[in-house]
Amino acid sequence: MRQYLLGPSFLGQSRITLSGKESQYLTRVLRIKQDQSFAGIDNQGRIWDLKMDSIGRDSCTLSCSQAEQGKAKVATDTMPSYAGPFPRIFLYQCLCKGKKIEQIVRQATEIGVEEIVLVQSTYCVSDFSNKSEKTVSLRTERLESQIKEAIQQSGSPIATHLNERVLKLTEVPGHWNKKGLGLFFHQSEIPDQKSLYGLLKDLPMEEPIAILIGSEGGFSDEECTFLETSEFKPVLLKTNILRAESAAIYAISAIQVLLTEK
Repeated sequence: MRQYLLGPSFLGQSRITLSGKESQYLTRVLRIKQDQSFAGIDNQGRIWDLKMDSIGRDSCTLSCSQAEQGKAKVATDTMPSYAGPFPRIFLYQCLCKGKKIEQIVRQATEIGVEEIVLVQSTYCVSDFSNKSEKTVSLRTERLESQIKEAIQQSGSPIATHLNERVLKLTEVPGHWNKKGLGLFFHQSEIPDQKSLYGLLKDLPMEEPIAILIGSEGGFSDEECTFLETSEFKPVLLKTNILRAESAAIYAISAIQVLLTEK
């Protein structure tokens, strides 16, 4: 564990008590001992200095103090040396089959995406619209677990969030609401499109970027037209044919490198 992800109930308290799985994870899996200090991060991306105050049979108590200058006092030598700034990337990912979506969510979190929104598009094989509430809830729990594990293991300073519901593709522009640059990555040439570098070269680091990635079948012509009329810019990745799970990580990585190193 590079850092411990404090849950949504943490609101900056100086002491918190953990029970059940969370307590077992720290005391039995990671074997954190009494009086041992370690790094934490909350859902707002703030870094905390944590110390194990006491360990009970099925609970433990931590003391919490916000880290000075955003850097924990105690960190392993495997913590990332780069602490930002990071581009503000919001991933709109069309549903993929099997465990591909879990892989995308985990890797996007490791890279430092701010929010992940799942999207239902024309060519999606997976369809959440007719699933029971229990099935959807279990799938969400698995994805949240992937995010938590990725933040803790990667040491990411970005507290990645998963949007609470799956959007239809037609809802994406309204949900994004022109907060910044909107891009969609597709599989074919579209007239008069700019390169990814051309779209990003004058973009400030702090401006939010939405990237929309298709499912295994990409986007239909109608969806491409709809997105363009909604002011999303088309991008064709100049590489080999990529699987949906590869395209998402490739696109996020390309954007991050272009913006952090320009």
